[in-house]
Amino acid sequence: MKRRARNIEIFSLSSIDLFAAAMGAFALLTIVLMPYYQNVVVERTPDNNISDMAAAAELSAVETKEKKKALERKRDAQKRNVSDIKSQEQKLLDDLRAAEATLMEKQARAEAARAIPIPEPPEPIPEPKPAPVEAEPVISFRFLGMKTKKDDIVVAVDLNKCMGGHEDSVNRSVERIVESLQDNHALRIVGFQQTDAGPRTTSWPNSGLRRINPTNRRDAKSFSSRLTRQFGGSASMLDAFKDLINGPGDAIFLISDGLPNPSANNGLRPTALAREITRMNNGRKEIHTVVVGNYFDYKGTVEFMETLSERNNGQFMALASGRNGVCD
Repeated sequence: MKRRARNIEIFSLSSIDLFAAAMGAFALLTIVLMPYYQNVVVERTPDNNISDMAAAAELSAVETKEKKKALERKRDAQKRNVSDIKSQEQKLLDDLRAAEATLMEKQARAEAARAIPIPEPPEPIPEPKPAPVEAEPVISFRFLGMKTKKDDIVVAVDLNKCMGGHEDSVNRSVERIVESLQDNHALRIVGFQQTDAGPRTTSWPNSGLRRINPTNRRDAKSFSSRLTRQFGGSASMLDAFKDLINGPGDAIFLISDGLPNPSANNGLRPTALAREITRMNNGRKEIHTVVVGNYFDYKGTVEFMETLSERNNGQFMALASGRNGVCD
């Protein structure tokens, strides 16, 4: 039996059509993408890199030339600056030399002028200065013409027996002093005498001074009235002034008949007693004297009181009494 011939087909028509279509699509894509492919290939080739390097080298050369030109311009500018500086230096040197020449010329003229004597103008006559006006002293206290600049006042009352009969004069003197004092003053009143028991003093206040006010003014007058009822004994002025000079107060007003008994004053007569009191005081305090009584009857009265005040920066006053003392 005869075998039937077999036709074996590897690809069918459908497969061939598929392949043909694929090939056509590939060819079409290749044709479309060909320009881009070529550019990419060109950029990545070694020849293109060399071209870029050459272009960069050419650009660098151009920049180098520009830098060189800039450096040359800078160098030329520096040369011009150096030239300008040299010109200024030369100008300054010329100015200095001209100034030196001018100075030397002035010096020569000055020396020539000094060689010719020029008379000096006469000295102006000074105007007479007005005499200085002395300021008036500030008076702190004024009593019947006597005055002082001191604020702390001590009234010393002689209580010897010869003062008896002059009570009104003594009280009037103390009252006038107290009334003349102001608020800025301070006061002390001391009565002194020589008794059989020795020197005795009575004072208001007991120690120190009292500032003047209405109450103290009244108390001072009351004390003076009591004091003038205690006359007796002698006048122990030497012992009294030892305490007065060493005690408080800057100005002492002595009220006395001016007849100190030498026996109560270490045998010192009036002139020597005044000298001794002045020596003890040594200018520390002012001593003013007020004499009461019939002072014209005794020459020594006025001499002692005047001498004592004069030698101790004080002033003297005499108050006449209408009555005679118990010793008259």
